[in-house]
Amino acid sequence: MDSAIETKFMLLMTGINTREQQKTALSLANALRLRGIMSVFALTQGSVFAKIFNERGYEVVYASSFPQSRGLVSKIVRTLKMQSCTQEAAQILKVKSINAVLSFGGFAAYPFLEAASKINGIKIMLFEGNFAVSKCGEDFMKKADRIYFPFEAMQENIDYEFYKKSFVSGIPVDREILKAEPADIQTKKRKLLILSCRKEMRDMNATFRELITRYPEITRDFYIIHETGDREIAAIQRYYETNRIESTCEMFFENRGSYFKVADIVIARPNSDIIAELIALKKPAIYLPLPKNKDYFQKQNAVFMAKKSLGYIVEDIKSVNAAVRMRKIYSFLNSYLKNEENMKRNMTELDFENSAGRLADDIERTLKSGKK
Repeated sequence: MDSAIETKFMLLMTGINTREQQKTALSLANALRLRGIMSVFALTQGSVFAKIFNERGYEVVYASSFPQSRGLVSKIVRTLKMQSCTQEAAQILKVKSINAVLSFGGFAAYPFLEAASKINGIKIMLFEGNFAVSKCGEDFMKKADRIYFPFEAMQENIDYEFYKKSFVSGIPVDREILKAEPADIQTKKRKLLILSCRKEMRDMNATFRELITRYPEITRDFYIIHETGDREIAAIQRYYETNRIESTCEMFFENRGSYFKVADIVIARPNSDIIAELIALKKPAIYLPLPKNKDYFQKQNAVFMAKKSLGYIVEDIKSVNAAVRMRKIYSFLNSYLKNEENMKRNMTELDFENSAGRLADDIERTLKSGKK
């Protein structure tokens, strides 16, 4: 941390439950720090993200666990725990001299947002990273001072009361992704990047193997770059070696940017961080969203990308015949070249590249505007 930068404001970030939220929050925190706004991260004990934030020089405060599920039982438990958790959150906000609370949409943000609404002078900010607004966002829009949306279409669909205090920011992308040197892959083939995601990666990998089985000519036209997890890496590598398929197969890439930059097209789950990174680097993709009961936001993200001609959607649900799904993926792989330039132009208009800076600038202006 640059000690020469004076800390002007303290911002508490909360509601960070996923890797996508963690990446976005860290990218934003880095941009805020340059403006003298220091971020404190509120997490539950045992959070896998605590070490990451600490290593980057940020303070982590721990709060009592707050049920994350959307189910009825979790809702009842949240109601029972709200008062004690809100009191705990209020104490943290006062001790740390917090000037604003920024929620990333997870249920863990509820006590901090509720506490902030009762303390004079603390701003409430909501960041929505997906095309669908989070339940937390819906519940606190009235109390929010600022609402940040990734897409203009979301801003256009809300009541004027909320529109006045909303700002379209895009989704902050890690600078390392943007600055990465292209991977050195020597081939004359087009390059297909497969991101199997941590959630349901086995299904994703099985889908791609089935695709090759049905359409083996894919391996003639494409060089495969495949990212997967530690439990799948050995089996995937054996599969490619046994079938003599030209490929690069590794566990979760330390820096996806180098592979993004050489890829011609990507197959991935439509998580918010993946979408933001691909838009920033102007890369077309085929999105395979999980069913709504497994991931609430992926389907909405993928539908938006397809409607805006920013990518393709192939649903991953049992009601869709496997042969139909494979045929769609294969068709998109063969037709993307016709639409590639149009998709890149559409991505350029969204201007995600400087989202962290634009978002940080607006947060700074909001904080300087004084008390509520």
